[in-house]
Amino acid sequence: MTTHRNTRRLQLAAAVTVASALLLAGCGGSSDERGPAGTAATGPATPSASATPTEEPTSTDVLDDNEVTGAEDLGTTPQEDVFSVESPWNTLINDAQVAPDSELLLENSKFRTLIGFNGETETQEVTEGVYINTREWTTPVVADGVPTVVTCRQEKCGDGGDDITLDIPTNINPNPLYDGWFTVFDPDAGIAYDLWRARREDDGTISYHFMRTWDLNGRGYSEPYVVSARGSGLPLFGGLIRPGELERCQINHALAISVPGPAANFFIQPASSTDGNNNDDNSLPEGARIRLRGDFDVVDPIDPVTGRALPFNADRRKHADCIVTALREYGAIVVDRAAVPTLYFQQLPPEEGRRPLLNGYELNSLGLEDFVVVDFNDETRYPYPPEDETVDPTLLDFGGDDTPTTTTDTTLDDQAEGDS
Repeated sequence: MTTHRNTRRLQLAAAVTVASALLLAGCGGSSDERGPAGTAATGPATPSASATPTEEPTSTDVLDDNEVTGAEDLGTTPQEDVFSVESPWNTLINDAQVAPDSELLLENSKFRTLIGFNGETETQEVTEGVYINTREWTTPVVADGVPTVVTCRQEKCGDGGDDITLDIPTNINPNPLYDGWFTVFDPDAGIAYDLWRARREDDGTISYHFMRTWDLNGRGYSEPYVVSARGSGLPLFGGLIRPGELERCQINHALAISVPGPAANFFIQPASSTDGNNNDDNSLPEGARIRLRGDFDVVDPIDPVTGRALPFNADRRKHADCIVTALREYGAIVVDRAAVPTLYFQQLPPEEGRRPLLNGYELNSLGLEDFVVVDFNDETRYPYPPEDETVDPTLLDFGGDDTPTTTTDTTLDDQAEGDS
């Protein structure tokens, strides 16, 4: 209430390259050291951090099947059905026409442009399979709770500005280490608030640097060149895998996906901006929709370093199959860039004794070559940065004193330290 993520092996050498390189791309909603994605292509930036784990999960991740799972005892669950029935997030594409250059677009999107510590530009091919972010670089979605003051820490705040009060649970906080992504639903008003660089203050309030509001009954995207907390200008919660729908095996919407090398020079709607890092105009643009091929079957996940099987019980297989079904029927929309192809599961608060619904590696046998690109009209390509001088510059500017800076990508070694 208002008073406001075919088995393939990881190449270890590539991991070393990632650890010693910085991404060359426009600013994206992916690092706590940058402005909202799509604000301006002014310097190097970091992709959404995600990677295949290099260690087996700890024993706490492999609890007895009789123990509690992820979606229970979380209090009020924010609504899962968002946006209008005509929104691209909610339309089936199992019969949609395939782009004639689909294979080329997907192949090129595996290539990331990097700047090494020697200052030289290099290109890296990413061959890892899909990872599902569950804790790092994904957003919590909250509703209900206690009245909480939400305040902006700078002058230009996107859709924010004046202090507002939203109902927010006290046990769920934004994580400043991962862009401080935080999504608050106001079901009574039908509004969602995406926050960037949010954090919980000592006095219990939540502060942020940028806010974008979304009509929960609207189309789920903005006009071209309007930025948001995410690289493509799309909602943080758009295409998020929600715990309840996963447990019911009813994911009736397109998923959000990030790829290593989305196009840097243009985007297509529903994206309204881009933080792409691939200067090849034949790379997959942000906003593109991809669909899983019908001949893909889930393969038991394998640790890419040790070659050993990863824990994969009947529940995990069921959940993987549910996600695969959604990718066949609704597909995924390219929303950002990431170290490996990445899907997103709603971040849940940690709770002792609760077995996670997903570990993140369930679909590591799935690669970009297992998808096709839904056809799009070249006339819908929007150049980035914009060529039209009549574009309102305030749509591209997040304002404030902070400027985008270069940060290092999360590496596989980093991911081995904990969850993603």
